[in-house]
Amino acid sequence: MSEYTSTKEGFQRAMEWSLTGPASEAKDYVDGTTTKSFYHIMNNNRTEGDAYLKVIEEWRAKVGDYKPKVEEFLRDGDQLAARMIGTIKVEGIDTFFESFMFGKVEKESGKLEWLIERSVWGAVGKEPEHGTQ
Repeated sequence: MSEYTSTKEGFQRAMEWSLTGPASEAKDYVDGTTTKSFYHIMNNNRTEGDAYLKVIEEWRAKVGDYKPKVEEFLRDGDQLAARMIGTIKVEGIDTFFESFMFGKVEKESGKLEWLIERSVWGAVGKEPEHGTQ
């Protein structure tokens, strides 16, 4: 079973790894945490396969000072739920976020089969301006 989906601490490490490091190492993250058929739905937008890898590469290229904190985590059989908050610098702008995540974990590998995420974010000190609808 993958450490990244079995405990709150492991999921915390996975979330830190997702957007930390050079874009050239994004494939290691994707391969280490997701199945080949993985898909991600973020605020009703579905991304899978090579497109998901490209999204991770693009985000890694434009972010810095990423500080996610998994506040709540629940793993029950092949189901996973988590709530994460934090800050991230996106193209030089200090940004806060809050995400609610629900996923399915492959029993054999412990990797995510899919992840549905609902997030809001915006400039620190202001109301969220993204993901609010």
